[in-house]
Amino acid sequence: MVLERLVGRFTLGDIEITGLADKHKCEPTPADKPDGSSADLHVETCPPNNVIAFDNAIQLVQTGGLRIAIWGDNRASPDPSLDHYLKNVDVLILPVDSILTRAEVDAIVGKYDPRTVIPAHYHVTGLTTDVSGLESADGWVNDQEKVHHADVRRLDSADLTLNAAELKGAHHRVYYFGNHFVEK
Repeated sequence: MVLERLVGRFTLGDIEITGLADKHKCEPTPADKPDGSSADLHVETCPPNNVIAFDNAIQLVQTGGLRIAIWGDNRASPDPSLDHYLKNVDVLILPVDSILTRAEVDAIVGKYDPRTVIPAHYHVTGLTTDVSGLESADGWVNDQEKVHHADVRRLDSADLTLNAAELKGAHHRVYYFGNHFVEK
């Protein structure tokens, strides 16, 4: 089943997935483009008049006593009606140093106050091509450790198992896969 841009609530057993409709991260139309179109795509990519391809969704997965929010490629400031879904999640998976800037990621973490953050959608050596434009998440992770004194856990494999008891008392803990990925 493809769950891309899933909007609405779906349940199966102890898993509940709620797709929160929002908008893809976009770049405002340059002031020198009076027709309101993006120079590269020739279409409007920012709300409220964005093309449908820039509609997106944040996924909220609840299972095993955990609330996990997967941000995806969404904008840094979602519609305020989504705030009550995103506050105090156990795990917040965010695109770090790629779609969102470090400042945007820090603002999201500050606003929604997750127990833990997992960086995603970043350059992984041995997997990501250089033409992707993605950057490593190392800089953001290092800042969390050194500047914000976060509990950073650098994982030594592409596997992570979390449970509600393990995250009890955690506050902005970071789990970082680094360059580990699953090969198939």
